[in-house]
Parts: sequence; C-alpha cells; structure tokens
Amino acid sequence: MTEVHVLGIRHHGPGSAHSVAEALAALRPDLVLVEGPPELDQVIPLLNDPEMVPPVAGLIYVPDEPRLASFYPMAAFSPEWVAIRWALSTGTPGAGHRPSRGAHFCAATGS
Repeated sequence: MTEVHVLGIRHHGPGSAHSVAEALAALRPDLVLVEGPPELDQVIPLLNDPEMVPPVAGLIYVPDEPRLASFYPMAAFSPEWVAIRWALSTGTPGAGHRPSRGAHFCAATGS
C-alpha cells in the first residue's frame, strides 16, 4: 500500500519551509506534488540551474487577454521552492497540483 503524506504549509512561511525540508529528508517520497499550476510544470527543471536563485516567479497569462494572468512568486524561504528543489536534487518526480489556470481563464472569458 502506498502511503500519502500531506504537508500543510503556509505560503512563504520560513518555518514551514524548514518543516518541509525536514519532512522530505525523513520521508524520502517517491513523488512530490506541489500546489501550483500544471502550466508551469514544463519550466520546473529550470529551477535546478545554479544561476536560478530566488526570488523568482512564474507568470501565466492568456496571450490575447493579458489582463487574465496569474503570478506565482517564490523566495528562498518558500516551502514550494524547498520542495521543488529537493525533488530536483534527488531525481524525485514532481509536478504542480492545482486546477489548470487555463480552465479558469476560459471560464472568465466564456471560451
């Protein structure tokens, strides 16, 4: 049976980031899901570049309607940053887990 561990965290909480790092080191999961839009999954490997240092952010927008946009910032003390970097450094598969922003944008435009 596969065990699922949910780490309740506060976005940009330094204490939460530390707790996430400790939990990942102890649990050594086979998969890491981070709350975030799946549209950014394809750029996650860029976070492993040594020159990529926080603060960083992802931006998702509708090209024809740039007012429909979402911004996803991460700092060194962001639990999301810690979890993604841990997954990348250990070769653990990871992905964003949240409804696609594209679906929200389509609903907002009636598309």
